[in-house]
Amino acid sequence: MGEIEVRVVVPDGMEEIFERELSAILEALWKAKKKPRVKVDDVFGMMPSKKSAKELRMEFYEEVFG
Repeated sequence: MGEIEVRVVVPDGMEEIFERELSAILEALWKAKKKPRVKVDDVFGMMPSKKSAKELRMEFYEEVFG
């Protein structure tokens, strides 16, 4: 993993606030990157099945949420 150094001029007394906000933004971007972005409709047709995407989605929801 690479390293980047960022230099920013902020008003006196705002250093900690800026650092916290920057950390929050980077953490949010990191979490967004980790989330799966694939849905049933995206992969429908890749696996042989006689069920529709709607039926597969309903079965999934029933298993997860009862």
